[in-house]
Amino acid sequence: MMSHRVPVGHRKVSNFVMKTLTALALVATILTDAKPVPHPLTLVSRAVNDSDIYANWPTYDQLPLHPSFPTKAAWGVWGASDELGSLNHIRNVTILAAKSDIQLGRTFNLNLELSMPNPPLNTNRRPLIHAIQPLAGYQDDVITLNTQISTQFDGLRHFPYSTNASQDTYQFYNDLITFDDIMAPSGSSTLGIQNAAQKGIAGRGILLDWAGWMESKNASFDVFNATNISAVELDAVATWQGLDPATFSKPGDFLVVRTGFTKQYLALSSHDQAIVPYREGADAQFLGMEASDAMLRWLWDKKLSLVGSDNPAFESLPSDASIIDGVPRSLHQVFIGGWGLNIVEFLDLEKLTAACHELNRYSFFFTIQNLNVVGGIASPPNAMAIL
Repeated sequence: MMSHRVPVGHRKVSNFVMKTLTALALVATILTDAKPVPHPLTLVSRAVNDSDIYANWPTYDQLPLHPSFPTKAAWGVWGASDELGSLNHIRNVTILAAKSDIQLGRTFNLNLELSMPNPPLNTNRRPLIHAIQPLAGYQDDVITLNTQISTQFDGLRHFPYSTNASQDTYQFYNDLITFDDIMAPSGSSTLGIQNAAQKGIAGRGILLDWAGWMESKNASFDVFNATNISAVELDAVATWQGLDPATFSKPGDFLVVRTGFTKQYLALSSHDQAIVPYREGADAQFLGMEASDAMLRWLWDKKLSLVGSDNPAFESLPSDASIIDGVPRSLHQVFIGGWGLNIVEFLDLEKLTAACHELNRYSFFFTIQNLNVVGGIASPPNAMAIL
């Protein structure tokens, strides 16, 4: 029987083909068995230890934890699935420690009337409607309101990061939801304001009276101008109040800044109050905190549970021209979309401030109980201070 020999050249081609087919088969197997690439949050999120919640706490310079996250975002700092953000700073121990600030039993309502300012300073928001409903032998009332026309607690669905003011680029806290999730007909509860309501917000508040500090120097200021209040100024206010700028706040505190907005607004005539919302262009400005890396670093290091003020937005307005870490950003974007830090606006601080100066003490016990609305965006805070 004669043997058939394969030419050497043919054998080489055959070996090459076999190796190529084997390699392709291996690639196909890898692709078939490949698992989805995990979200960066699962790779960089900090493990939170309840016995030491600040173990491995990142510095401001270490934010964000992953380069794909937005400017100075704290995504993953409280875990990949966290929906409370900075409210995690409030613990049983911080609430119990704040009891020592209740010394006189004096209570202060920190909420404006629900219809004030009137008209709303944002013309896209409709005024409060309050109707009395008479019934047989009793009566009810019906209130219809935009939750952001008066004293307000901004929830974590309120303000996302955006690179071009388009819903296509919205990024909410911890990247947990999209705009479409919020607007889905079936509804969505993720990052809803019910989380804050069910958490229960109480603890130690600290007041910085920037307006009083300015008046003490006979320095004039206009709250209807885009004046920026800096971190350096807030330290100066603390010193003026007899506080140590390095130690006046504690983790879990609610920082409250009085800008003098309510005082100047109420001093306007009814006509001038009515035209404030309709200012245009360069005239449409409000005083507030400076949106800057210096301000963010100052606030991050204090580990605050909340920030609030008596002005319309905590930060100065308009808020679209500030450069943070080289990128145009607002405090609203970094606070709400990045840190999960709720903002309380339009606080009524006049009576509380007068009492703090009278007693020469600037910390107080505070409570906030926002509306328990599943999937809610914002709420009246029902805020109260107790001295």
